[in-house]
Amino acid sequence: METLIEKWMNSLSPEKVLSECVEGVKVEHNPDLTVTVNTKKSHQTWTFALTCKPARMLYRVALLYDAHRPHFSIIAISAGDSTTQVSQEVPENCQEWIGGNMAQNGLDHYVYKVGIAFNTEIFGTFRQTIVFDFGLEPVLMQRVMIDAASTEDLEYLMHAKQQLVTTAKRWDSSSKTIVEFEPNETTDLEKSLLIRYQIPLSADQLFTQSVLDKSLTKTNYQSRLHDLLYIEEIAQYKEVSKFNLKVQLQILASFMLTGVSGGAKYAQNGQLFGRFKLTETLSEDTLAGRLVMTKVNAVYLLPVPKENLVQTQGTKEKVYEATIEEKTKEYIFLRISRECCEELNLRPDCDTQVELQFQLNRLPLCEMHYALDRIKDNGVLFPDITMTPTIPWSPNRQWDEQLDPRLNAKQKEAVLAITTPLSIQLPPVLIIGPYGTGKTFTLAQAVKHILQQQETRILICTHSNSAADLYIKDYLHPYVEAGNPQARPLRVYFRNRWVKTVHPVVHQYCLISSAHSTFQMPQKEDVLKHRVVVVTLNTSQYLCQLDLEPGFFTHILLDEAAQAMECETIMPLALATKSTRIVLAGDHMQLSPFVYSEFARERNLHVSLLDRLYEHYPAEFPCRILLCENYRSHEAIIK
Repeated sequence: METLIEKWMNSLSPEKVLSECVEGVKVEHNPDLTVTVNTKKSHQTWTFALTCKPARMLYRVALLYDAHRPHFSIIAISAGDSTTQVSQEVPENCQEWIGGNMAQNGLDHYVYKVGIAFNTEIFGTFRQTIVFDFGLEPVLMQRVMIDAASTEDLEYLMHAKQQLVTTAKRWDSSSKTIVEFEPNETTDLEKSLLIRYQIPLSADQLFTQSVLDKSLTKTNYQSRLHDLLYIEEIAQYKEVSKFNLKVQLQILASFMLTGVSGGAKYAQNGQLFGRFKLTETLSEDTLAGRLVMTKVNAVYLLPVPKENLVQTQGTKEKVYEATIEEKTKEYIFLRISRECCEELNLRPDCDTQVELQFQLNRLPLCEMHYALDRIKDNGVLFPDITMTPTIPWSPNRQWDEQLDPRLNAKQKEAVLAITTPLSIQLPPVLIIGPYGTGKTFTLAQAVKHILQQQETRILICTHSNSAADLYIKDYLHPYVEAGNPQARPLRVYFRNRWVKTVHPVVHQYCLISSAHSTFQMPQKEDVLKHRVVVVTLNTSQYLCQLDLEPGFFTHILLDEAAQAMECETIMPLALATKSTRIVLAGDHMQLSPFVYSEFARERNLHVSLLDRLYEHYPAEFPCRILLCENYRSHEAIIK
């Protein structure tokens, strides 16, 4: 089963590995796949009838996931035609049944009946996926869920669901004909994530007992955070729907931007630009305005008046996807596809009235779902603190001449903790301190000492590109220039970032196309050539696609860790093992990332991993190091 899960996770076409629908197999089930009960002690059974036409052999039935496995079992399997069934032998508490020896006797169809049982004596949300393997891909799967919650909790969840109903009708393929923007620059990986992590059709699958649990635990970790992320996405859709606009769109062949990243942009290949003026309310001071400015990368546009278009009776209206090219304080610039320009007869320097619906960029949320599923063992996220770890100290380490003399006592303590031999397992090391206390400086000094240890590899991960580039410009580049080639880093940049907006020094450590126009994604051999890799949380997912073994990086250093939700932070930790030295640096007093769903915010979706571990560790815990001396603030401000 682990092989199947891994194949599904890594596939660019996950629907070709596992699917709820398989050609030639009709699935019937009783009762519904989602069941709600209001008692702690409960028992439930499902019966699946699989009608295969033409007849085919069922080789295996199995429960896919380890989570909640003790509560589920396969209790019965029979095979035959629609009138006569022959029972198959099923062992007690069966988790995987191997078949393949049923005689089908030339029947044109064959029916299998499978019984699944569930038992619990506690409240909770229990999920399981049953796979029915007919020897071909995609493998048939069915998802079941049982939600055991008290009557009071169920009433509360019902109220929360009603509050999250979207206020405006969204345009989708069920109501409109969507003409997607071409050429589509979405990668195969991104497309697979958007398909894999679609919002469940029923809110009953989200508002469950697991999201009511008082805290995040090893047991509810994945299911709780998956549900809260979907709830947050629905809340974002509800908020952004308040900004459905009817605007006068000015059509342009080119436009000019000022500022550091400014320059002229020219439409090519039959495309055009569209510009519309922002309303006064569309600013980052409002919830919907902040969403539009930070989390929207496309719009759907519907031409007005519709009488100018020839529309056949009974057909759906056409809406056209346009990508957002630039945002300024006053205007938003759209890139309009060639097909849209031709069908609407758009011409430069003309105006046209359109209705607009802003489309959320779902990809960041899908990447967080993906990060959750990549974590094989969440033990590193819930370290055992019953035994206080020992960080070895010696005069030679404390007064090592190679330590930078600018390190103060607490910074030196942090470096010693980070560079502790890997034979000594430590929980994640927290380097905590406000702005100006030298967290980045401390991590950079630790990197130099880690590189002196044999067979070490370092992944430096930050929340922002500017912080990632700082490691290279201020620390690694001078160190390499001073004659330390082992410190030469690989800087991984998002493929669509303008190369000219990146500092020339950083260019030396990036993979850039021969035309010097675009950044390239690394291959495994590129990573193998470097002992230091520098990424952001977003671009760390590319490393997870390179078939790198967990533990490949001996040290994973996460800077700006308080600025990201835990779901964002854990992506690079998919490459960690219990022996990996994990370091999180940040300011636990910093404002957390904004979450639009009040329900999800009440359940701490916005809390960073650094914040949670800071509260988890005892006050005098050796792996919780507070930097206090400030180097960048006026003395009067600090007081």
